[in-house]
Amino acid sequence: MKQLWSHFRSLASKYQSNTQFSAMYVKFVFSNVIRELFQENRFAGEHRLDMEVDHLYGCSTIQEIIEVTEKNIRQYEEFLDRSMSESRDEVAAVKNYIYNHYAEDLNLETLAEKVYLSSGYLSFIFKKETGMNLNRFIRVFRMEKAKELLRTTNMKVAMVSEQVGFANSSYFCRSFREYYGSSPESYRKGNNEDEESSEEV
Repeated sequence: MKQLWSHFRSLASKYQSNTQFSAMYVKFVFSNVIRELFQENRFAGEHRLDMEVDHLYGCSTIQEIIEVTEKNIRQYEEFLDRSMSESRDEVAAVKNYIYNHYAEDLNLETLAEKVYLSSGYLSFIFKKETGMNLNRFIRVFRMEKAKELLRTTNMKVAMVSEQVGFANSSYFCRSFREYYGSSPESYRKGNNEDEESSEEV
């Protein structure tokens, strides 16, 4: 938004102080600014591009053209602020669902349906809010829960694997070793690496 406002103000200053440009050309320039805002589909769904452009082309002075364009930019800024607030709520809802259903089969499409978003948009806002993609977030949480279960219970590794959403215990053990650098057995309650060979998976 900072760049958008800077670009708009530069244009406004240029065309307000220079009268050599035709009114039609100025309208064309500022209508392109408005059209750029409407590249965001959700913003376009709330406003009508053709109506805004018609309004701009109906202006009789450069000042009116600038005011119409500025109004649209402000609406776009409000839209982005609102979207970010909503995005934080939706990401929080997805995270809470993962915390409570990590043992289930979780995927991007299923989670997107839970918050009524497209999978692509959820993937985008989740990465923006958390700094990691959704699949990695699920994996990290499952690994932490697995380590907690291994340290605080006497569950077999196969049961821990199932409890944290892995249908295949061999895959779970491989994933655990890749994440922590050691086997699940090394984290077992009361166990150490020397006991790894005697642990029944």
